[in-house]
Amino acid sequence: MELLLSNFPPLRTKAATFSEMFYSLLPKTTRLDIAVGYITADSLIELKKAIEFNNISQMNLTIGMHYLEKFTELEYQSAIDLNDYLISNKLGQVRLVTSFRYHGKLYSYQDDAGAFVGIIGSNNLSGIIENNVRVYEASVLIDDRTYASQIQDFIQELNRTSTVCIEELDIQEFNVQNTLLENHEYVEQLNGLKLEKHLSELTDISFDIPIKSDEAPQSNLNVFFGKGREGKNGLVKPRHWYEVELIVPKMVTSQPFYPQSKTDEAIFDVITDDGWKFKCKVSGDYSKNLRSENDLKIMGKWLKGRLENKGVLRVGQLVTKDTLKKYGRDTFTLTKTQTPNLWFLDFGVK
Repeated sequence: MELLLSNFPPLRTKAATFSEMFYSLLPKTTRLDIAVGYITADSLIELKKAIEFNNISQMNLTIGMHYLEKFTELEYQSAIDLNDYLISNKLGQVRLVTSFRYHGKLYSYQDDAGAFVGIIGSNNLSGIIENNVRVYEASVLIDDRTYASQIQDFIQELNRTSTVCIEELDIQEFNVQNTLLENHEYVEQLNGLKLEKHLSELTDISFDIPIKSDEAPQSNLNVFFGKGREGKNGLVKPRHWYEVELIVPKMVTSQPFYPQSKTDEAIFDVITDDGWKFKCKVSGDYSKNLRSENDLKIMGKWLKGRLENKGVLRVGQLVTKDTLKKYGRDTFTLTKTQTPNLWFLDFGVK
């Protein structure tokens, strides 16, 4: 038995995180069964990538809360996409608990001899990705085949008695709230008065940052489609769906007043037109790289989240010129404010 903890400050321990353990077990796993209360759209696509990269021969996902408490439309479409992939490749299914609210979090790993490890605790499926959301989770790894088999047996009984395959359900009503950056580490949500104050301090120094799309199929907003990160044990971990690093043309970065790498202005605060505040950084030759500081996913959640909310992008789809055309713009604006080292990002459309 081993304790798995979130391990962010001020409570760091020597225990592994749930995400670290989840991925470390995949290379020796032939079948994976998961029964959790909640999922997120990005965790579903990351799970699909992990299956593809690591040759899992069978995978079943049971979702316990969303049938009665509703999905967002993005979560639902991502679950449908995963189910279609599993069924078309004869790997398994996505099933929803319909008889009651199932809030458990169980993970069962099998090899050729049967269930060899289980994980039980507080981690929903979003725990497989490093989201930097400051909710401290605790789970336990069960590395005893007897108890691991009990977890596996329970998941199968849950599926047999209380679930329906997602493709057999007619789901038309969705949760419309977007919570991608809420409670996110390194991100502050501004109230209306603070945002209004900053908007009154905008200067005339402004740059249009082009968003490269399908002409950069494995970079910029499409880093997810690049090669995963391969570990020493052969595990290939996919790049996160919201991981983003923008390449800004020299014709923009060479203009006067654009932030320059290796200077005191290389890391700066930004406020966004929809009320978020976080840090960004420029780096590389001619300051071409623009990203969110501390976590590459913050910029991605802001940009790709806007495309998703507009209904022009689904998790797992390439950002193309057509995506941006449907959204209404293929640039965002970086504008200097009168406050030192504070810039304004605008990706709004009318």
